[in-house]
Amino acid sequence: MAAILAMAPDRARFEFQRLHGMGETLHEIVHDAENSRCRIYAPVGAHEDLLAYLVRRLLENGANSSFVNQIVDEAIAPEAIVQDPIARIMRPSRRPPLALPKDIFGSRQNSRGYDLTDPLVLEQIDEARAPFAAPHQWDFGSGDQAVINPADFADTVGRVRYHNANEIDDCVSRALTAQAAWENRSRYERAGILNAIADSYEANAPEFYALCAREAGKCLADAVGEVREAVDFLRYYAGEAIADTPRRARGVIVCISPWNFPLAIFTGQIAAALVSGNCVIAKPAEQTNLIASRAVALMHAAGVPDDVLTLLLGPGETVGAALVADPRINGVCFTGSTIVANSIAAQLAKTAAPDTMLIAETGGLNAMLVDSTALPEQAVRDIVASAFQSAGQRCSALRLLYVQEDVANKVLDMLKGAMATLSIGNSWALQTDVGPVIDAEAQQGIANYCDKQGEAGRLIETMNVPDNGFFVAPCIVRVDGIDDLEREIFGPVLHVATFKAEKIDAIVDDINNRGYGLTFALHTRIDDRVQQVVDRLHVGNFYVNRNQIGAIVGSQPFGGEGLSGTGPKAGGPLYLPRFGHAPKLAQGTIDASSTETSVTEINVPSAQSWSERPDRIARLRALLRGKGERAMAASAALDMGPIDLPGPTGEANSLRLVGRGTVLCLGPHPDALRAQVVMALATGNGVVAVAPLASEVLRGLKATDVPLVVVDGVIEPQLLATAAIAAVATEADDETLRALRTALTARTGAIVPIISGLDPAAYVHERALSVDTTAAGGNASLLASMDGAT
Repeated sequence: MAAILAMAPDRARFEFQRLHGMGETLHEIVHDAENSRCRIYAPVGAHEDLLAYLVRRLLENGANSSFVNQIVDEAIAPEAIVQDPIARIMRPSRRPPLALPKDIFGSRQNSRGYDLTDPLVLEQIDEARAPFAAPHQWDFGSGDQAVINPADFADTVGRVRYHNANEIDDCVSRALTAQAAWENRSRYERAGILNAIADSYEANAPEFYALCAREAGKCLADAVGEVREAVDFLRYYAGEAIADTPRRARGVIVCISPWNFPLAIFTGQIAAALVSGNCVIAKPAEQTNLIASRAVALMHAAGVPDDVLTLLLGPGETVGAALVADPRINGVCFTGSTIVANSIAAQLAKTAAPDTMLIAETGGLNAMLVDSTALPEQAVRDIVASAFQSAGQRCSALRLLYVQEDVANKVLDMLKGAMATLSIGNSWALQTDVGPVIDAEAQQGIANYCDKQGEAGRLIETMNVPDNGFFVAPCIVRVDGIDDLEREIFGPVLHVATFKAEKIDAIVDDINNRGYGLTFALHTRIDDRVQQVVDRLHVGNFYVNRNQIGAIVGSQPFGGEGLSGTGPKAGGPLYLPRFGHAPKLAQGTIDASSTETSVTEINVPSAQSWSERPDRIARLRALLRGKGERAMAASAALDMGPIDLPGPTGEANSLRLVGRGTVLCLGPHPDALRAQVVMALATGNGVVAVAPLASEVLRGLKATDVPLVVVDGVIEPQLLATAAIAAVATEADDETLRALRTALTARTGAIVPIISGLDPAAYVHERALSVDTTAAGGNASLLASMDGAT
């Protein structure tokens, strides 16, 4: 009060306020002495609303640091109470200071963030991006393809030029020629270029914010996150390249990126391939060619040679398909739909070299479960962000909310109220919460779906949207469970189901049975329930008491399993090595014609108890008695976790590795077969080993507690189309390898990888867990770090 009186001498321009029954004496003294105004207020509301407010006030006023508490404590000198709080905070502490935001990842500098609740910060950002507002246009290559703002059809953002088939052939040839020289550069030099690109991205961030808003329909918060994630990818992969044991580069990698993360995913794919010594041909989604063009221009300016990184623009059906069909490419990194991922796998089986890499990240039917112990306000906050931020156009977005029936009405009422506060409109406006969907096709498809749900009486809540733009109303649809979702609706559509507490295990089983495995969130105050679901659910990213979007590079490596992707996770420790060749195992065949019977049936062993054993390595060592030492050593070196990952205080992030399921090991050389079986078993998988003389080679591993089925003979490739397997390990010749790969593409469902080389990490799924540790009522790690500080 003294500070206000000193800073605002005009008593008519302000008023003091006090809660009825509190601070009466102080306020009366000031009123009489200063003739200031004072407003007395009392909270009014229902018990459930009012109690929380009163408890918060009691906690605030009763805290040891509270002025109200200290003023009546005679043990505290008045001079201590009135000392400058800023000066007190700035004094050196006896404890090491908390890491600044830029330093929370240790050796890797964190990307630059902004306080988007600060009006001054918002004003600075708005001024910095103003030169790129309409009618400014970008023109790359004197293009004839106009780019229109999805939130404002009158706004032409720029122009691009699509490439033709002749240019595709030429750029692949140039990349093949340039690859050797690029790989021969030291990994330190390539990493330095990535860091230079990151610095350039941050220097040009306002332009990217403008491009994200006008070309991709992204609101400011999403645009800031987009640039930050791209920068994090660049710096993270640069650090990993220096720290990792280098592998031989694969060659020319085709990177096909989506429109919903036109800078972040686009950059992450390219950065990983480049720093590993590969050349890259980048094919962005046609909806966001301007962002990709500007990014590549900055990459070239930072030191990436033109022939090492080539940008090809055009529709996926023509340019993308032609690239994937080129037999000279050595790998494809793809983010998009499951259907397209499967078609790419089929094309590579036909035309590419048999060992061509495919990394595919696809979508999911992502669920969140809220039980009766969850804090409703927190859950609703995270539901709204997970379902409606970015207009629901994230592969990690919440698609199905399960709410325990005991609290369903309350949560739904609060959710409707929170939805009503959302501002829907042009993404450029700072106040906009939900922008447009990407194009007319997306708008029409989502709108038709919502209309059908309304006709069926399932539509619970919807909103009004602007007419000028590809806007879709956020809505809530009632369903019975995940089996009611025929497919992923890629937009602001939230499905809601209720459940009884005793049905949680059944819900987890239903989710697993759908075959997707990307993100899941759980809101609960019961630790045992968290562990119960974590142990049973097959998802790549699991979030507790927080939203399920916005995975941070290095903190929450992102990617799914099953129908949601092949792995490894982007922004995680296993991603970069996949862009190089693993050390080879023994190759060749043996003369065993008498044992080469044709195998037409596979019996899959159960690996449940084996996968849960912590002593798998020790058990295998005892059985092998020194055999398979390379595979044994490599498997023992792979940390299955849980591994703690860095991040801000108040958040616990970890990564663990689990087996893929049943691995079919085909040798054919005895040493290769033994190594494959060792790596598969060591990482928690069940194994079916089929090869000539397999029984003799694996005799020492036959034990009742080891999930291993051994068959002497050779596999019929067509059997792979239906066999219940999660991966195939083989060092077969090219002809056999191509036949196996072709057979695997005939399967329905998840892509089954072929594993070769000494690479235990290829036999696992990665599962990341992120827990909001503040949800239990306080930031324990922050309080502990400040304990005793002066």
